[in-house]
Amino acid sequence: MNLHLKVNKRILGISFVIVLIATIILSPVQKKLYSQAASSPRSGDAYYNFGEALQKAILFYKANRLGDLPDNYILPYRADAAMTDGQDVGLDLTGGWADAGDGIKFTHPMSYAAAQLGWAVYEYREAFEKSGQLDIILDEIKWATDFFIKAHPEPNLLYYMCGYEASDHSVWVAHELLDYVTDRKSFWVDTSTPGSDVAGSASAALAIASLIFEETDPEYAKLCLEHAEQLFDFADKYRGKNPLNTLYPSGSYLDDIAWSGVWLYIKTNNDTYLNKAMEALPAVTLGGGHTHCWDDVSYGAALKIAQVTKDPSYVAQVEKNLDFWMPDGSITYTPGGLAWLSQWGSLRYATTAAFLAFVWSDDDSVGTASKKEGYRTFAEKQVNYALGDNPRKGSYVVGFGENAPKHPHHRTAHGSWTSELTTPAYHRNILYGALVGGPDSSDGWKDDISDYTLNEVATDYNAGFVGALAKMYDMYGGEPLKNWPQPEDFIAEEDDIIEYFTRCWIVYEGYGRLNLLFQINNRSARPATMKDKLSCRYFMDLTEVFEAGYTVEDVEIKLAYHEGAKLLGLTHYEGNIYYFTVDFTGTQIMPAEWQMCEKDASVEIAYPAGIGSNDNDWSYQNLTGSPDYKATSFAGLTPYIPVYDDGVKLYGIEPPLSSPSPTPDPTGSPTPTPIVTPTPTPKPSITPTPKPTATPTPVPSGDISYNYKIVNDWGNGFQGEITVKNNSNKTYSGWTLSFNYNSSIINLWGAELVSQTGNKVIVKNPSWNTEFAPQDEITIGFVANLGSDKEAPTNYEFK
Repeated sequence: MNLHLKVNKRILGISFVIVLIATIILSPVQKKLYSQAASSPRSGDAYYNFGEALQKAILFYKANRLGDLPDNYILPYRADAAMTDGQDVGLDLTGGWADAGDGIKFTHPMSYAAAQLGWAVYEYREAFEKSGQLDIILDEIKWATDFFIKAHPEPNLLYYMCGYEASDHSVWVAHELLDYVTDRKSFWVDTSTPGSDVAGSASAALAIASLIFEETDPEYAKLCLEHAEQLFDFADKYRGKNPLNTLYPSGSYLDDIAWSGVWLYIKTNNDTYLNKAMEALPAVTLGGGHTHCWDDVSYGAALKIAQVTKDPSYVAQVEKNLDFWMPDGSITYTPGGLAWLSQWGSLRYATTAAFLAFVWSDDDSVGTASKKEGYRTFAEKQVNYALGDNPRKGSYVVGFGENAPKHPHHRTAHGSWTSELTTPAYHRNILYGALVGGPDSSDGWKDDISDYTLNEVATDYNAGFVGALAKMYDMYGGEPLKNWPQPEDFIAEEDDIIEYFTRCWIVYEGYGRLNLLFQINNRSARPATMKDKLSCRYFMDLTEVFEAGYTVEDVEIKLAYHEGAKLLGLTHYEGNIYYFTVDFTGTQIMPAEWQMCEKDASVEIAYPAGIGSNDNDWSYQNLTGSPDYKATSFAGLTPYIPVYDDGVKLYGIEPPLSSPSPTPDPTGSPTPTPIVTPTPTPKPSITPTPKPTATPTPVPSGDISYNYKIVNDWGNGFQGEITVKNNSNKTYSGWTLSFNYNSSIINLWGAELVSQTGNKVIVKNPSWNTEFAPQDEITIGFVANLGSDKEAPTNYEFK
């Protein structure tokens, strides 16, 4: 079990970036997109597809959702998670976002991220609308604000955390398994334990939500305002910092009161809120050597105060801060052109400072006009650096652009089943749109899941970045991807892991006895799922037992050592084939750590008078000795001992039935399942006199076309498919197809197997489907053992 402890990294804040490639349209001239890096970050053109980058940056938030997710969720590797949140205090505190690559839910940084996304909509609503992202980002913000409303059940009570470091960081499991292996304890602030910082931050998020939802959902906007005002009063009246002393210890609460106050003033035009904001954040107390982040929102608060009041002292402080970020300012610049503030989320800071620079440079009513172009140029260069204009010539946004990160520090994207950063060696799911922490002060960076300093992702990292991308899209355009994403888009190229399967080994064989070790495995990641009704079936051919005069009752099957299994005795399958079931119903099996992802059971088979044979048993195929107990290994995996969930087959191949004909399993497993064969039309009672049969001649090659593909591959076998299309104007009543094939077909459906001699295979039409009309297609599916290769068949001949 790995420990994932993070040394107060949150004190410095969090960040986000997104990367793009595609067609950008600038009205009315279409411009070319460039993806190569410059000697230093560029500005003033459409170098990246900012529409795609914006689309993906927003999508990242869906990967960190907790709670009851919508049906048919767009991310196939996510499902309901942290559904016990609040049960310890008798409340429903489900929902919201997990903070980062971990699973803790923090109200303070979450409310900062929601407020920052809302601020982006407030400033650049038309850009979100034009790009087709407005409804999407509003829905994402509402996912967070719905949680803040739940977390605020009374005027002076706010829940600020579900889960905690010691428990959450002791495991590396997908969000879906948090309830099973971590303590989701609830923490709160109230009048006796105040938290003006977290209450003020949540108030600001809800105040901004009340502004941006006015147009689309006025009732919800009203509800958000009600909670925002109550939380502001709570934060103002009962002052103090929340009691966290790790991960997110707050530096101050005055900035949060000011941040909330100015937004409530913008919403209500009530001078009381503005006065409170200015009292909490006098211009003379502002520093200049940082930027807007979860723990210091004074820079954003000062910017909004300056905009609404035109007060020269606030204006001066805003520009003092922006000047700090300029190339001739005091901040460190990397050799490649990144304005670098801290090793913890360097890109988060740079892109959030870029957003503030954009907002300030857009406002002609305040500030120094001669500085505005410099601010805008700075902002563009920082965004472009994140998207690929850097010495590495690579994006820092997962799934966007060239050389993008593939190993972000994110548990659910990684998909480990052993609670280890090293298992597997790659990420099984693509975490589109996540902005990683970013490079060090020398532009150095490594794509390493264990390096959470440079490769962490978080909801607050992406927040400022989304706003900066919206502005870049507003200036330069770029089309979001059409009909994207599809479920298969999230699967990493390297990922060919079977999620549920049986491993089995021969422990002892001889004298009419066979001892087997069964191991059911759950290595699920799309989504990671706890299963407590898994079972497997071992299929036996008892022909020799029956021929010797014995019955099925004479075959003895015993369960020995096991980890929560039951043994269900022999059940008739077909003919002389029977199966027994190793049933783990009631035992939780989940991809959480090695003791949980697999469960063992030993079974002994004893034949009467030692006359039984195992060689003809379907499930005996390919079994070997020497059990391999490594939970990272796939040794011993066999498709011939299928695995089931509550009786429904998840994976494996059952023995072929003699009738009816099987058809591919609709769930995508490589096992064909039987279908009901259409009843043939009855023949006349008087048999017609047979006519001489002419020898069929091959059909011209252009009339029939063939397409071959591998549907599933499990190492020692695979499922293939041949699609035959009739391109002619002729209807064939009965047909035969021959071809050369180097793998051995062991089961076939969609046609009848006539013969397989060497590499020559002949199939014919099934009896219940003789007509092959023009433009029709026939799909012939099969399961095969590996021969010399899995290459496509050759020398097709259709008659």
